[in-house]
Amino acid sequence: MKPTIGVLAAVSDEKESSVQNPYIKAVEQCGGIPVLLPYVEQDGTLDRYARLCDGFFFAGGFDIAPQRYGEEPQKNCGALQRYRDEMDFKMFEKAFSTAKPILGICRGAQLINVALGGTLHQDIPSEIKTDIMHRQTEPTFSYSHAVRILENTPLHSLILQDHMKANSFHHQAIKRLGEGLVPMAVADDGILEAAYLPGKRYLRAYQWHPERLFEMCEYNKRIFVDFISACSMT
Repeated sequence: MKPTIGVLAAVSDEKESSVQNPYIKAVEQCGGIPVLLPYVEQDGTLDRYARLCDGFFFAGGFDIAPQRYGEEPQKNCGALQRYRDEMDFKMFEKAFSTAKPILGICRGAQLINVALGGTLHQDIPSEIKTDIMHRQTEPTFSYSHAVRILENTPLHSLILQDHMKANSFHHQAIKRLGEGLVPMAVADDGILEAAYLPGKRYLRAYQWHPERLFEMCEYNKRIFVDFISACSMT
C-alpha cells in the first residue's frame, strides 16, 4: 500500500493554504499519496494529521520569523508568513513525537533546524562572502552549482558519489545546527546544503529543490524514493 504523505502548505495572511505542484508531483511519482495539510487552529486536528499520515513533508516558501531563533529581523530579511510559521512549528512538534519520517526542502530544511534549536543566516549576500549564486537566475528546472556529499552519511550511501548537481533558490541558510543534526552536504563556499538526524528515525533536510530536478536527474529522484520508502515502513 502506498504511504500517505502530509505536505505542509504555504499559508497567506488571509489564512489561505496552497502548495506548488512540483512538490505534489514528486511525491506521487515516487510512490507516495500526497495529502495537503492546510492551516488549522484546533490542536486536535493537528493530532489527527499526525495519526493519519505515514510521513511529513515540509516544503519551501517564505522566510522564517527570526524571533523563532532568538533574533530580530535584519534589513535584508525577506517576507514572512506568520500563520505558516505557527502551523509548521506546531505540526513539526507533533510529527517529531510520532517518530514517523520527516523531509524538509529549502524553507522546510531551515524550519527543521530552527525547531531543533538551530539558527539561520538571515541573508547570505550581506553576511557571507561567496561567488556562488544561491538565489540563481537560471530557470527553476536547471542546475546552479555542485554540492559536496560528505562521507559516512545517508546521502553518500544513497548517491554513491562525492558530488552532485543542485539548483539554488534561497537567500537564507542554516547557521548553527539544531540539536542532534549532522551535515550531509555542503557547497564549495561552506554553506550547509543538507543535514540529517542520526539514529533509528528518518529525518532529512535539503536546502536545494530536488522536486524541480527529479525527472531529469536520478540522484535527485533517489532523495524522494528514499523518503517514500521510509514512509512505507511506518
